[in-house]
Amino acid sequence: MDKLAKWIEETSDVRELKRALSVKLREGGMATEAVGEVLQVTPRAVRAWRQRYEREGVEGLRVQYRGSERYLSVEQRQELEDWLGAQETITVEEVRDEIEARSGVVYQSKQSSYDLLDARGLSYHRTEKGNPNRREAQVLERREAIKKNWHRAGKRSSGAK
Repeated sequence: MDKLAKWIEETSDVRELKRALSVKLREGGMATEAVGEVLQVTPRAVRAWRQRYEREGVEGLRVQYRGSERYLSVEQRQELEDWLGAQETITVEEVRDEIEARSGVVYQSKQSSYDLLDARGLSYHRTEKGNPNRREAQVLERREAIKKNWHRAGKRSSGAK
């Protein structure tokens, strides 16, 4: 039990902590259903974790899957973030092409490009500072038209029954 208590103190993975606490509470005499309720897991999971602990010890409670390795190294990602910071405007497709050119990595989804943009404070929704098609003269003209018609629209809507 000393190994289990030490491991509970050392582990940083919430899933592993939940498993270890499950075993500790069961060994302390708490009912399987009560442990499951406290930890918000099924009684079946509580029994399985205890059996694994009895068979394999603390190692049996470790999470086996840790996710896949990164495609880009920390240095490659930092270089891409620096490059993005120097861009005034950028599209997701340009980010994708730059990733492929620099590292040879081709992502299946756009999420990694979105993450890189987000890291630099950009968004795939608005990667440009302003509307490139905006014509200032048209905008001012439209504002004036709205101002002229504004008082008429207010009278029409308030007087109608």
